[in-house]
Amino acid sequence: MTIATGEIVACTCGSNFHGKNALEVAKLEAQGSATIFEGTPEHTELQWSLLNAKAGDFIPANLAGGVINRDPRVVVTFRVQRAFKGDLGPEVQVSTGLGGGDCGAVFAPGLTYLVYAGGPNLSELSMSRCSPGGWIGNSEVATDLRYLRSERPTSGDLAPYRPWMVRESAEHKQQRERDFEEQKKRYAAVTGSICGTVILTNARGTKAGSVSFLSTKGYSPIEHPTSEVKQDGSFCSDRLGPGKYYLYFTGGSDDGLTSASYYPGVSDRTKATAIEIGAGQTQSGITFKLTPQKTYSVRGFISSNEKSELTKRDVYVLLVNMDGSPRQAWYMVAIDFQGSFPLPKVKYFNLGNVLPGRYIAYASVLGQGWFTRKEEVTVSTHMKLISLELVHRK
Repeated sequence: MTIATGEIVACTCGSNFHGKNALEVAKLEAQGSATIFEGTPEHTELQWSLLNAKAGDFIPANLAGGVINRDPRVVVTFRVQRAFKGDLGPEVQVSTGLGGGDCGAVFAPGLTYLVYAGGPNLSELSMSRCSPGGWIGNSEVATDLRYLRSERPTSGDLAPYRPWMVRESAEHKQQRERDFEEQKKRYAAVTGSICGTVILTNARGTKAGSVSFLSTKGYSPIEHPTSEVKQDGSFCSDRLGPGKYYLYFTGGSDDGLTSASYYPGVSDRTKATAIEIGAGQTQSGITFKLTPQKTYSVRGFISSNEKSELTKRDVYVLLVNMDGSPRQAWYMVAIDFQGSFPLPKVKYFNLGNVLPGRYIAYASVLGQGWFTRKEEVTVSTHMKLISLELVHRK
């Protein structure tokens, strides 16, 4: 589910640094980065002007999702363990995208990373998934670390790169596979996992579900660890950084979401129980008992002072959950302003099967100069009727 409208493309990375061997590339990467450090992520926060605006305020309607140093973004606070470049204090903040195709970088809590960041100053640092660096146990980061730490290079660091069209030898392939398996073992030794069972009663056609593992230190609403629930109700996370996690189940049917709850089965995160894991540990036997929740409709009218520039797929009405749930935009419907019946500049919309909760309602538009009024709506025990407004300022 996207945070705002607009086409999401897959993240593709290409290195800006090319050298004859790994050591030369490490040197070029260091020269091309403003800030380099080893650090551990301490806190992750979503920053979005939509969340900070007051109800009734006009806000820009072209809310593009997850662009680095734009709006919205994820800001990661690192505890600096060793600085190689830049005048850094004990903590530093770095912004990135939200993930899910925008090349936002993802960090597991409790692990140490080599971070390359750029920006005009230390208060505006940013990076992406395509930036150099990574988990310090990653074999691809080892050469960078040896260069930055002024350690003796290995023969592999100095070996000339082979042209990509040269066929890999059987010996080289076997060594690469051994290195990969060793890296998996190293990662397993510093991470853990959470496994359990979801028990759904009165499922009402629920066909599929997933469990999100949300670090208590913060997470991206788009890209975070998630496990699909199997037919027998069992689930198990991929490797997670050591720390505490909220478990969040979402289940759905052909009609949409039917259940969304935190472990052990509550809708309010303040009442949820966090599960803690340590390095090399697996927490199993978690029983997640759930019942489907009643859903409601949010209906309304959206008006515009100018419809001539709005094509069929330019406008969407969205409901954004305000209670920290991982799927930041759960509900979205397209609005077609083309056509004149019954009113040319007023359109009706209906968002069905909305789970109870507190939401922000707003209109998202592709194009410049559009503003929308932010509205807040609480979905509790009955259908809601709201009014939205789009204004084009030329």
